[in-house]
Amino acid sequence: MAENSLLTRSVKWVVDALPEDTMFDVASDGLKFSGCKHRDYQMRITQPINAQFSIETSLGYSKGQLQWGVFSQKVSVYELSLVPRYQVSERLSLGFGMVSQSDVKFKTTQGLEFDLPSSQEWLASSRIHGIEEGHYWELMVSSKKWQTNQSYGSWFERGLADNKLTLSYNGSF
Repeated sequence: MAENSLLTRSVKWVVDALPEDTMFDVASDGLKFSGCKHRDYQMRITQPINAQFSIETSLGYSKGQLQWGVFSQKVSVYELSLVPRYQVSERLSLGFGMVSQSDVKFKTTQGLEFDLPSSQEWLASSRIHGIEEGHYWELMVSSKKWQTNQSYGSWFERGLADNKLTLSYNGSF
């Protein structure tokens, strides 16, 4: 309970310190059931530069734990995104940016620890307003590549990429 109060006060302090037109949001999501715990934390800032141009930034952290007796494991990762966005019209905006993800820390109870490769994703997106205020459709094209680290090269040394075309509807109901 005290942790939630501290988070609320911290967010209020940051919001008060930022310029009035800055949008700031902190979100925490989780999933928990027998043998599984997962938690995501994300801080998002949208800073308008002028009427047509803004910069969207987010910083995230995820951690998870699976417990299957002696086969337990923990995973954690950090993520940073930066997407400049141009408002073409009242209903349409275009963005081009990048998402950088740290190497995934992986630990098991058997003492096995290693870091999976970090990744960098370049993306282009278009958004149009959705059914309600604050909702939007997004069409995104992205390409994600991994950077090898330590001796875990294999697939990643060959330059494999995950190329996607995504259509999504975003909004809270």
